[in-house]
Amino acid sequence: MRAAGESSSAIFEFFAEIPLFSKLSKTSLLSLARGCRTELADKGDVLFIQSDPSESAYLVRDGDISIILNSADGREMVINEMHRGDLFGELGILTRKPRSTSAIAHTKSKLYVIPDQTFMNVVEQEPRFAFRLLEITAARLQMSGRRESALAFMDAQARLARLLLELEKLEHKKGYITISQEELAQRTGLIRQTVAKALGKWRRAGWLITGRGRILILNRKALENLENNLLV
Repeated sequence: MRAAGESSSAIFEFFAEIPLFSKLSKTSLLSLARGCRTELADKGDVLFIQSDPSESAYLVRDGDISIILNSADGREMVINEMHRGDLFGELGILTRKPRSTSAIAHTKSKLYVIPDQTFMNVVEQEPRFAFRLLEITAARLQMSGRRESALAFMDAQARLARLLLELEKLEHKKGYITISQEELAQRTGLIRQTVAKALGKWRRAGWLITGRGRILILNRKALENLENNLLV
C-alpha cells in the first residue's frame, strides 16, 4: 500500500456519486473528503488481517478487494468481494471490535481510507446514513448465511458447481470464467487438489474446457444438477 495525492474536491465528487453517500449533507461529504486519505494497492497487497484493530473504513475507488475468512487450521476462504463504490471495514468501527476478516487487493486498486473518528462523526450526525449502513450489514449477513448453508450441506462437487454457475452468471452466461484453481479453492473452502480433481473429471466428461486461469462451461445443465444434488 502506498499513499497517493488527490484533491479533496475530486474525492468529494466521487463520494457524492455513490448511492450510499449521495444523500449526505454537503458538510458531511466535505468532512469525509477532507478527512480520508487516498492509497494505492497492487495485486496481493494486504489491507488488514483478521484480528487487527478496526481503525478505518475503506471505499473502493477503483479495483477489486477480496474479503477473506481465516480458519483455525490455516485455510483461507474468500467470502465476499468489494468493487468500485463499495464500502467495507466499517463494521469493526461500529462495533468497536477487531477485524473479523482479512482484506487483500485482488487487482491493482485505488482506495479512500476513512479514519474511524471521521467515519463515526458522520454516522452520529446523519441518522439516515446510519440506517443505510444497517441495511447493508443485514444484506451481507444474509449472504453469509446462504454461503454457510451451502458449505454445511453441499458436498465438494456441489460447492464447486455452484460457484462456477455464480461466476458465469456474473459474466452474463457467456460461458467463459477467468479464475485460477487456487481462487476456486479459496472461494469454496476446499483444498486445491480437490478442485483440480473435480475439474479434471468434468473436463473428461465434456462438461467444460479448462485452460490457464480460464474455464469454458459446455454443459451448464450438468453443473446445475450437481448443485441441486441430482444424479447426472
